Amino acid sequence: MISVGAWAQQLDSTRLAPLDSLLGEYYEQMIYLSMPEKCREVDWLIESCPDTLVRQWVATRILQHYIEDPPLMGEEAVGVYVYDKWFAKGPLKIADDWLAFSAQLFVDFNRASLLNKKAPVLELLPYAGSDKVTVPEKGVASVLYFFDTSCSKCKATTIMLPYVLEEVPFPLSVFMIYTGQDGDEWAEFRAGFSCANPNVKIVHLWDPEIESDYQKQYGVLSTPKMFLIREDGTIDGRRLEVEALAQLLDIYAKARKTNE
Repeated sequence: MISVGAWAQQLDSTRLAPLDSLLGEYYEQMIYLSMPEKCREVDWLIESCPDTLVRQWVATRILQHYIEDPPLMGEEAVGVYVYDKWFAKGPLKIADDWLAFSAQLFVDFNRASLLNKKAPVLELLPYAGSDKVTVPEKGVASVLYFFDTSCSKCKATTIMLPYVLEEVPFPLSVFMIYTGQDGDEWAEFRAGFSCANPNVKIVHLWDPEIESDYQKQYGVLSTPKMFLIREDGTIDGRRLEVEALAQLLDIYAKARKTNE
């Protein structure tokens, strides 16, 4: 593997594209490493650059990769790590003001809901009554689905979701969390959504005043956002598409059958 530091010594504007390509090779080779291993590797990449400006450029590009388009679920954790160590608490600075703002926003809205962390606990309102519901449910696998009735991608996700839920062979709580403000539209949505699977409990909730801070706790800057929470309260899937949720639930089902 070619050393980033070797490129750094002769870096100029004509070398940026090849250096980007070189970093791309590193990302591909690191993709199936554990998160701690990836963090150690990116530290090595950054530290291998002897020039401060080059080190800053390389660290910034690595940060961008892991916060803008991470290829694997959970790799956002590497972006948070790089930001904390090298920019927030470290010696480097993000030169571009807009990127610096975007990076700070990303970290603030992803830190609490990273993969394998304890899921943030929310207190949300049901559609009837004033007693708040605690999410996720203790001791039961849970799906948290943040959606809006005006969101076109949410509509497609909502159409596909019941087909996945009908196949679940174990107890599962699904919290349908409406992020909008229109009570009538929400009522129409509830009337049209159903799941006949007795293993699946559907709970409709919302937080019109955003008192739970769910946006920051689960990074809900847009919808849909879907999370899978294990029985022990840790996050096993984040920002899931319906197909990915189906795959994880199938893995759960097979693991439970094996244990039985």
